[in-house]
Amino acid sequence: MHNCIFNGNCIKAVCDQSCPDLITANYLLERNNITLNNKVYNTNTNLLNKYSNILQNYEGKLVTIISNDTNTSSDLMTYAAICKNWKNSRLHTVVYNLKLSQYLDNLSSSWNAKSNSDDLDYQKIWISNAKVLVISNIDYVNFKEFQCQTLLTLLQSRDKPEYTTIIISPQLTALVGSGQFFAKLHEVLNKTIVTVR
Repeated sequence: MHNCIFNGNCIKAVCDQSCPDLITANYLLERNNITLNNKVYNTNTNLLNKYSNILQNYEGKLVTIISNDTNTSSDLMTYAAICKNWKNSRLHTVVYNLKLSQYLDNLSSSWNAKSNSDDLDYQKIWISNAKVLVISNIDYVNFKEFQCQTLLTLLQSRDKPEYTTIIISPQLTALVGSGQFFAKLHEVLNKTIVTVR
């Protein structure tokens, strides 16, 4: 058998890697930079179940997950969302892990360019269409007016019952920023908080 997330449940005697399940799941995993050597595959089942339960309990809502290890938490939440939503996704990005710092850099770079980069155009499409959007790397952002307004606008655009938006953050007091929009962002992030250890 080849490297496949379905190895434990596959009934094929010989794998030719043409299985639609493998192709669909791999598309979402690759889109979100989760490779087969990622530590999500070696995670304690109880911890993975905790992320799955958060996903189920806050479906169609905005939730902020407080974590001491934001990178691992964003991968685990993304993986849990892919496991729940890959079926029948027809190679659409129904789950997307938006690395906010990279997205803000792409937006800033587009101001000097004559046209948007393909990366930025795709990010905008995935942000607006993903059933589950995980927003990570907010701990690498200095939240000034532009950064706060961009994130607040993004969150407002996803305030629909068919979209789940999950922000992975360190303690909110650890975020760096200033101004009235930063205070508003804190208020929005504080509405629904779940702490994961």
